[in-house]
Amino acid sequence: MPGMGIALRELVLRFADDPAWVQGMASELTAAIHRELPQLGADEELARDTYDSTASVIRLFIDSVRHGQSLTDVQPPAAAAALARELVRRGLPIDDLLRAYHIGHAKFFERWVADVRGVLDDPEDVASAVEEAAASTFAFVRALDGGLVRRWAQERDRWIRTAAAAQAETVRSLLAGDERDPATAGAEIGYDLSHSHTAFVVCDPGPTAGRVGDPGRLERAAAAVADAMRGRDRLIVPLRAGIAAGWVDGGDPTLPTGRRQSRQSFAATLVAIGLPAAGLQGFRASHRQALDALRVARLSGRHAGSVVSYATTAVAALASADLERARAFVSAELGSVAGDDDEARRLAGTLFAYLEEGLSPRATARRLGVHENTVVNRVRAVERRLGHPIKPRIAELLVAARLVPLLRSTPPPAPGAPGKSSDRPRAPADHGPVRSDDKGDPIA
Repeated sequence: MPGMGIALRELVLRFADDPAWVQGMASELTAAIHRELPQLGADEELARDTYDSTASVIRLFIDSVRHGQSLTDVQPPAAAAALARELVRRGLPIDDLLRAYHIGHAKFFERWVADVRGVLDDPEDVASAVEEAAASTFAFVRALDGGLVRRWAQERDRWIRTAAAAQAETVRSLLAGDERDPATAGAEIGYDLSHSHTAFVVCDPGPTAGRVGDPGRLERAAAAVADAMRGRDRLIVPLRAGIAAGWVDGGDPTLPTGRRQSRQSFAATLVAIGLPAAGLQGFRASHRQALDALRVARLSGRHAGSVVSYATTAVAALASADLERARAFVSAELGSVAGDDDEARRLAGTLFAYLEEGLSPRATARRLGVHENTVVNRVRAVERRLGHPIKPRIAELLVAARLVPLLRSTPPPAPGAPGKSSDRPRAPADHGPVRSDDKGDPIA
């Protein structure tokens, strides 16, 4: 670092002995900063913060010179840190903060040269004082820049975490039934609740659910889902461990096949999507549907990269809300057709396809890739096991057939075991022939 000559120290202390000099310098620097950075606006409160920061930096420079301290080891004073914090809260970038310091430095030097010429007559003394001040103040500001970048980054990280936590807490409160004013709540979470929303959730599939690691991974995957849905606006929050929740305003909730590229960003996760719905009630309803679709997807052992819609899982979601009652229903409707042996799996898969194809043996055969007579023979075998014809109970049998894959992956609890079987999904099983989503994946 350049040495501080006696002339520089004497001049600094001479000027600093006049309190009006520090105040006037700080006022001039503040005016220059706000004039050249219009994004700071004419906010009087922010101007006061800028003045306090500027004055504290000038005093730090004076004190460092007064006590012969190094100008390359300085750290931003408290008022300067407060200004950095305020700029973070206003969403202004680090470039604006650094630019403010460089504008202030330029103005300080301009004022310094004028004041030096006002008190020194010898041109050589003026030149020496200007040269020493240039070297010293540049070293001083350069040292402050490093501290400012670190402080701004810390404040921004703290602000983001605090704001994200507050946003997530408000969202949880709204989902729990908080009936606060939607406009006020929307302003708090940064998302317009008056529009139509499509909710979705993103999580890790299977036994990896809730794993630790990169805390932003699921949020990035959720952002990729929102991008693929192409909504006008979006809201993404970490809902709880292992699950990120999102909403898009408008957009396409089907994630068409043509968007394969965007799917790569969430290929390691499981995605469940609700139905579009409007207003605060719709915000909640679509989210509940997404969670229901996620529950069905997990119960049926869906693999990573699957996208499951409530539109295709609503029946299974409603019918499996109580798994023990669902198990009793399936047992009453399907009997041994819901068994776990290979023959029962073939018959259950054929029954499901036959029901969905409107009891058409031909359409069912095409769907399963078998001969039409094979379908007819299997349907007869199903009816023998049921003990009655299929046609009188089409709706009941279709619901029961949809539940079979879920119940196979969640065995009943052992006698005396605590908790519900829905808490312990098993590994994916062979669910038999079922319909596909837009990727060709099975839908429970």
